[in-house]
Amino acid sequence: MNASEAALIDHGLASERGPDARDRILSAAESLFALRGFEGVSTTQIAKVAGITQPLIHYHFKNKEALWKATVARLFSKLSIEMADEIRSLQKADKRRCLVEMIRCYVSFVARYPQFGQFVLREGVQESTRLEWMVEEWIKPLLKPFREVYQEGVEEGWVKDIPFPQVMMLIAGSASHFFSLAPLVQTLYDVDATSPDQVLAHSDAVVEMAVSALLREPVRAAQAMPI
Repeated sequence: MNASEAALIDHGLASERGPDARDRILSAAESLFALRGFEGVSTTQIAKVAGITQPLIHYHFKNKEALWKATVARLFSKLSIEMADEIRSLQKADKRRCLVEMIRCYVSFVARYPQFGQFVLREGVQESTRLEWMVEEWIKPLLKPFREVYQEGVEEGWVKDIPFPQVMMLIAGSASHFFSLAPLVQTLYDVDATSPDQVLAHSDAVVEMAVSALLREPVRAAQAMPI
């Protein structure tokens, strides 16, 4: 091997070990974990989809569980940032509008990242230490602002007293299934669930149903409030 060949190999290894390779690994892991779950995916499969050699996964991540946790953090942090930005943009005194827009923000997010709903569904069907970690580290903190406004609404009388677990499962299910089951929607209704007009239509439908179910005031009155 001459000096030029060695330099090319070193450059290739440096490229694989760089941030771009790490991002490709996480993107591939996100798609595969969402589709098949933790147990149904190997690091070899992730490496193949990412276009890198399998040992490089262990260079960037200690093991498959560490990669899974990094994938969860990457996906959930996107929603956390968007939700925080949405809350900051709202007038905190207008609790009804805040509740409505947090629901809308969530629906908009799962429309753009359908793997989010698939990821949660795959992991949520059985008890595991991974599920406990995901709930404590990410899901509970994400739900905290929404739950606080919801409970204030119940106490003040403008939100119906529906058990919070049922509220969240209904919203999460109605928001994500339309996009997670896009192939079924396409086959059954000849509708592209990912098209911009369908994303908007579904977002409006979920928000309208949720508001109608939760708020004691008419839906239009709640939506007509100034931002």
